[in-house]
Amino acid sequence: METASQLDPLWARPIAVAVIAIGLMLVWRGLRGGRDGDRALLGQRIDMLHRIEGFRLTVFGLVLIGVGAAVIWRAQWLLLLALGIGFVEILESSTLIAVWRWSSGRRTTGDKGVRVSGRTTLIPRHPSPRAERVITHHRERSEQ
Repeated sequence: METASQLDPLWARPIAVAVIAIGLMLVWRGLRGGRDGDRALLGQRIDMLHRIEGFRLTVFGLVLIGVGAAVIWRAQWLLLLALGIGFVEILESSTLIAVWRWSSGRRTTGDKGVRVSGRTTLIPRHPSPRAERVITHHRERSEQ
């Protein structure tokens, strides 16, 4: 910890204050949503996917606030805590959002394909030639 306090440059505090300000803006946007009120954690008539996106944005803002405060107070424990908890929460919510989008795209396209980030990936209805040979082989063996 001594080394970190000796390496405290003059410009660290203004940058930390700017990071905290950006974090506050992201927390506000995550809680209240964008211009149209979409992706808001506290919105009244928001579907769950957009609410989770607002949660992720709020957590990211809180991480930035924690990192800025850790730099100002020279608290290594706060830096590790903010980054650790933030990483886990952002990872979980990002995974949940990805699965939710994948499953909703799959429901809308039916058996024809899966909608992933604006494009449809086709799922073959028939097995590959190798799989067909294996299936045929097992059918022949079971008939004998």
